[in-house]
Amino acid sequence: MQPIQSKIPVSTSEGIYLFNPDEIIRLEASSNYTYIYFTNRKPMLIAKVLANYNEMLSGMGFLRTHRSHLVNSQYIQFIDASGHIIMQDTSRAGLSRRKKKDVINAIRNHLMHKSLAA
Repeated sequence: MQPIQSKIPVSTSEGIYLFNPDEIIRLEASSNYTYIYFTNRKPMLIAKVLANYNEMLSGMGFLRTHRSHLVNSQYIQFIDASGHIIMQDTSRAGLSRRKKKDVINAIRNHLMHKSLAA
């Protein structure tokens, strides 16, 4: 069993769910709410702003690609020329012009560290 520190707490009206970061594909802001998209369940709408999750997930391979998107870099499949990120579940996340270079560099660094560790 994994330690509880590696889990992300998600509060709902039903209670608090604990998820592994690997289960989360991406997060999308919607006003003062956040949609969380998972690998193994339906999306959840949470009454928290995206910035809260950005802080929680910052050292776990998640990238803020746009003011309204936070993506798990391990699920990025393609970055198109028009500034969209296509995820493995075929969903799209925005990529702002200002963050494009940093996101691409972060993905390259992530892949380099992954290949060196193998």
